Amino acid sequence: MTVPRFVVGSEALAGTRAVLTGPELHHLRVRRLRIGDDLILCDGAGRQRPGSVALLNRERAIIHFTAAAAVESESPLRLTLAHALVKADKIDLITEKSTELGVQELLLVRTERSLGHVSPGKIERWNRIARAATKQCQRSTVPRITGPISFDALLERGEALRLLFWESDRRSTLTVTGQTLVPSILAAVGPEGGFSAAEAAQAAACGFRLVGLGARLLRTETAAIVAATLCQFLWGDLRADPLAR
Repeated sequence: MTVPRFVVGSEALAGTRAVLTGPELHHLRVRRLRIGDDLILCDGAGRQRPGSVALLNRERAIIHFTAAAAVESESPLRLTLAHALVKADKIDLITEKSTELGVQELLLVRTERSLGHVSPGKIERWNRIARAATKQCQRSTVPRITGPISFDALLERGEALRLLFWESDRRSTLTVTGQTLVPSILAAVGPEGGFSAAEAAQAAACGFRLVGLGARLLRTETAAIVAATLCQFLWGDLRADPLAR
């Protein structure tokens, strides 16, 4: 069984013990933890510490730390998934799965064929989904949900490698550049209907590499999962021979 994980403020990891209240205490009770059970507290920004339940009542749980740090579960690759605005239920899935795949930022982008709009309530929901997925998949960092930004603003991003996944360019693959160390990647995925030809040309002119995903036409949420997986396989922690960092 995996060790349960809880997200706390960074200050809670500073001493020899921490106190859980509110939603995290409720989560601990839902998981049916008892005094003496092991768990991990993380701050959502990369730091985590293992501990055990020392006291549990209706108001709080006291956690005693058992070590200075837990085993690292983050990918060495700084991966941003830039996804065109689509229907909210699709972004729900993309948020959850990109968190599981080690994406550090989910950046929402307005494109020619975008659907839907973003409200504060939706951003709050996607942050909750990312937080829950972080716990489930044993990460220590909660991905940031940012945007939406314009397509022009996307083209100004400064990651070391910028990829635009485009279904109309099915011959290009990532294998040619997959053996080199890349510190940061921006992987852009379009909406249902894909990026327009004009957007693809504009991105290529700005230094983006256009990448296809094979002969079959993928749904946008599937393309997002495949894009993140390919990046982690070639440059992240899914490599058979991890690159030195």
